Amino acid sequence: MRILILFALCALLYWSEGHKQEECLKREIRLPMIREMLSMSQDIHKSLPRDNKPFHRILGKLKKCKELNVPDFKRVLEIYDEHVFEKMWDELPTQFIDYFKRLKGIMQNCATEGKPTQSRCAKEKLKKFEHTLMKLQPDGKTKALSEFHSVLLWISSGMDRRKTYKKIH
Repeated sequence: MRILILFALCALLYWSEGHKQEECLKREIRLPMIREMLSMSQDIHKSLPRDNKPFHRILGKLKKCKELNVPDFKRVLEIYDEHVFEKMWDELPTQFIDYFKRLKGIMQNCATEGKPTQSRCAKEKLKKFEHTLMKLQPDGKTKALSEFHSVLLWISSGMDRRKTYKKIH
């Protein structure tokens, strides 16, 4: 009986760690900022050259990970910063850059609350994603930039597993 109670307490503690990060996201990220970033990312996508390979996605298999957590989001933002945005800062609106930096800072703060490890599913896929971005030519960077909208949608759903996405649109 004691072992069962101990196991239940450990499971509850494990679940609450991810919940702390979700609460941090809800507390720190303002919905108008996410709405604005989604809108700007759509505008940026429209201004980019037409995609030659519309069915080839750079985010690819990372989309198959259903439960991305805050450390996963943080790593995705770091990868985008290092391999996409850093090379395209001049082409992006300054407000988008400011929002992106703020979002990255919020992820950094929220990742320290709760369980600071990446999900098992995303860990390997993020390595492949980063390797793919490192090999991309400049036209591939624009494709990655156009797919950033999906990352913002993942973050908005990560803010509240009860679908904050519906509140945003």
